[in-house]
Amino acid sequence: MIYLAVLAIVWLTDYVYTRFIEPQKEPIETIAESSSVSQTINPPAADKKPSADNSTQKTEATKSNRPTKSSNEAKSNLTTYRSGWAELPATPKQAHLYTTHHLYEQGRNYSACYSSEHHCPVWVAAPLHSSYKGDVKRGDSFTFDPTLSIDIQPSISRSYGEYTRGHLLGSAARTATRLMNKQTFYATNIAPQLQNGFNAQGGAWNNVEAIVDKQICTDTLYVVTGCLFDDYTHSDGRTVKASTTTNKNDGKKIGVPTAYYKALLRTKRGTTGKSVMECKGEELKCVAIIVPHISATKYKLSKADLISIKELEKRSGVVFFANVQNAPKEKVTPSDWGLK
Repeated sequence: MIYLAVLAIVWLTDYVYTRFIEPQKEPIETIAESSSVSQTINPPAADKKPSADNSTQKTEATKSNRPTKSSNEAKSNLTTYRSGWAELPATPKQAHLYTTHHLYEQGRNYSACYSSEHHCPVWVAAPLHSSYKGDVKRGDSFTFDPTLSIDIQPSISRSYGEYTRGHLLGSAARTATRLMNKQTFYATNIAPQLQNGFNAQGGAWNNVEAIVDKQICTDTLYVVTGCLFDDYTHSDGRTVKASTTTNKNDGKKIGVPTAYYKALLRTKRGTTGKSVMECKGEELKCVAIIVPHISATKYKLSKADLISIKELEKRSGVVFFANVQNAPKEKVTPSDWGLK
């Protein structure tokens, strides 16, 4: 009886803390932040208006946190899952998009928006901080995401075929616990990538990841890694046409990204001890790094690979850092990111 009473007290204390007490900023972002939908957000200007999502969500986690809206409101607005997670985008409600969230022992690992049309993630959002790093070895067990129906996911036990299995949130960024590393091998975090000249051998994506690693700071770096699937023309004139590949494991058609991007947000100083949601615009910096999905050994990143968050919103239809009111989305300052 004493044991049960202790358990009850522990549970009650945890419940009260996570629901009603505002947590202090910690190196590892906790899940004890507001679980309410943060706000309704107007979609960015784009050539095509996002269509409404008339489907029924198939995962309990997503379904239980999904807001109830009128049909007109759902067609014209976007929402976020939690108001306290700075990295979260707001995504248009479309029938093929499923948003899921993965937690581990101490907090949140990452959130993902997955497309059942492309059988591929559209974006993965995560905080990056040194406290997520440890000595856990890479798991290498590629598998289905248990929060979504297997029917809409590709089997990734082996590579897709001509493309490698590319992490959006890198396995090396999550080595503090075995569970958080295991979750990076879910299908909702894996997309087809060229290996030679893109994700290796000094390729474009290899170099983007190196830039991002240098931006990890004490205050936390917030990153959204994503894919574009329509025809894409880069600032240097190189064009990548939309295509699919056939998954050799199950025959599913997989959308091949035409471009990959990383949207970044952090404090300029990196050591303020403040949440980015408490900062003024002049205390923050954000940018999108976008590269064409091509094989180009020794691809040298430059300011030509940077665009503003506002520009990325127009191209993708996604609203980035939707919970951070003062994010300077229209600014691009290459020197802030070590590029020229």
